[in-house]
Amino acid sequence: MGVEERNPGDLKMRVSSCLSKLSDRDTCPMAANELENIARSLRKESFGLFLRCLSSTDSSEKSPVHRHRVRLLTVMSSAHGDALSSHVPQMISVVLRRLRDGDSAVRAACVDAVSSIAAHVKIPPFSVILKPLVDALIHEQDANAQLAAALCLSAVVEASPEPDTVELKKLLPKILKLAKSDSFKAKPALLCFITGIVNAGCLKTPGLFSSVVSTAVEFLTCEEWAVRKAAAELLEKAAVTSEISSPEQKTLCVTALQNRKFDKVKLVRETMNRALEKWRDVPSELEEDPSSPEVNRRNSAQISSPPSSCSSSNSTITTENATNSFSDVNNPSPRSKKNPNHQDFKELSLVREHLLQIENQQYALLHLLQNFIGRSQKSMNSLGKRVDGLEKALHEISRDPRVSGRRITHVTCCQGEKF
Repeated sequence: MGVEERNPGDLKMRVSSCLSKLSDRDTCPMAANELENIARSLRKESFGLFLRCLSSTDSSEKSPVHRHRVRLLTVMSSAHGDALSSHVPQMISVVLRRLRDGDSAVRAACVDAVSSIAAHVKIPPFSVILKPLVDALIHEQDANAQLAAALCLSAVVEASPEPDTVELKKLLPKILKLAKSDSFKAKPALLCFITGIVNAGCLKTPGLFSSVVSTAVEFLTCEEWAVRKAAAELLEKAAVTSEISSPEQKTLCVTALQNRKFDKVKLVRETMNRALEKWRDVPSELEEDPSSPEVNRRNSAQISSPPSSCSSSNSTITTENATNSFSDVNNPSPRSKKNPNHQDFKELSLVREHLLQIENQQYALLHLLQNFIGRSQKSMNSLGKRVDGLEKALHEISRDPRVSGRRITHVTCCQGEKF
């Protein structure tokens, strides 16, 4: 039985002493190891005292001390698991105190802590972890706090074995509204949180699906590249639940991603192309099998309805024009003319092939342009070196007018050979 388990006063003194040693580089590693050993060997009745020691704040403490304080929550949750179920609100409170810290290491420690709590402490309801973080996300005006809260929420949803989908569905409209607010700055992290909600299987209603898709499409044109990348990742995940999507939504997503697939940032460009391929694979009414019952019923209804003389003549002219326009390319047989659905499908496939060829040509032109820019940059560098050589030669002339022209010519030529 350790000292920390027998005497609460000794435990508090020992923890406080180790925390004070974290500020010194020489004693920091030893103090951090001792604190982790204490956290692993704690008994259930000592959890509250240890967490109170971690919650105490000191304005003179530096970021490494804050990081180690939060890191101890990860050690505790992984070591004790469900035994900490009644102390989860106190553990989350320790994390909330560090959300405003501008150090990325402290922010990463907060994310690891809530992720470990969600993964190892499974008895308390999901809302016990979710609610305080959501309140911080909505009400915090500090950019660092907004970023840390969004990242923590994403980690909680991802690490939780069984996230509460009902609670997340209720939360999603508020998060979508917050994403469009100008006062919220950490939009990439918030879109990642929405992606986690989608990945948890919360998009089962057409209304929520439409709201998520329209929000993601809107952010594809954002000036910040991280926002565009997060929006493309959200659309990529949304395509997995495309069974509740409409043809109009597919057209909207494909068109928006098509317009942004040549993004100037490589990571964004790759994400856009992955999302575009996912949405192209989503089935739509235009790609239905002509022999399917729905298509046959629609065809029967169109044939059974008697057209008027004006509409009949107009449709005849339109059909003849369409047939003539595609005759040079497709050259359909008489049998295919009798099956307009099959002919339309072939024509759409041909148009799609042409569009793909155009895309490939655009990509090749972009590649050539990049190569040309690279060669131009090298030429400019060589020209700059040559100008430097000339300047050095002129400087030498100004210092010593007796320098022979032969020597100066030799220097200039040597500098110009690289060009």
